[in-house]
Amino acid sequence: MAIKNILVPYDFSDCATDALRVAAKLTRISGAVLHLVHVYEDMGDFHTSNHKKREDIELRLDKVPEMPFLQGIPMKRFMLRQFGITEMFRNQQLRGMDLIVMGSNGARGLGGMVGSNTQRVVRIAPMPILVIKHNVEDFDVKDMVYASNFTAKDIEKFHAFQPVIDLFNPKIHLLKVNTPGSFERSADTYKAIDRFLQLYELKRFSTTVYNDLSIEEGILNFARGIDADMIAMATHGRKGFFHVVNGSVTEDLVNRTTFPILSVKL
Repeated sequence: MAIKNILVPYDFSDCATDALRVAAKLTRISGAVLHLVHVYEDMGDFHTSNHKKREDIELRLDKVPEMPFLQGIPMKRFMLRQFGITEMFRNQQLRGMDLIVMGSNGARGLGGMVGSNTQRVVRIAPMPILVIKHNVEDFDVKDMVYASNFTAKDIEKFHAFQPVIDLFNPKIHLLKVNTPGSFERSADTYKAIDRFLQLYELKRFSTTVYNDLSIEEGILNFARGIDADMIAMATHGRKGFFHVVNGSVTEDLVNRTTFPILSVKL
């Protein structure tokens, strides 16, 4: 399935612009349409300050396509009034997006639309979401870590990452992290990975069972060790930020790393 529509929640902050720059690169190489959405809440149609607020937002949105990295990119812009960021998927058109690219400053954020809200979007987004943590001038993915427990549900959900993978053809590093509190025999893990490989014909890959004190430490240490360009994982939407099937990867992971993270809800 090809990527045809990419959504960027945009609040004019630096981290949102970092995400927009990456989304522009993805749009160019995929031939998709870029959709920019600004979500805001106001005090009702008859409040005099709202007219000025809307005009100011419209003027700022009109200037966004003038950014050098957006030249020649097809873009549609939306303003959603009376919506919180987590309510934007009530909009039927936005529910049809193939990928969200969103900036994040970590759990505390800047108090804008992105940053602290990113974790809430990850929990509810019906499509894959790519979280960008810093400025990347020319986004590329040569080495991608796929952190998983390789359960049947994990294996089934991997197909959601395929459209992004197809854009870059990276080497995929299949990773299972063992911890003292969540241990699995290597033989059992490799059997699960073999089942995964029977379904997905990966051209370039590695398999690793990595031992560490916590899942998040294991993922980060492994990703640093191979100088990864991106981490991909499935998340339990009902349990918070980047929870995986067996154990959890906490907000601490996103707060402490600059790795782009591609997530899809199980």
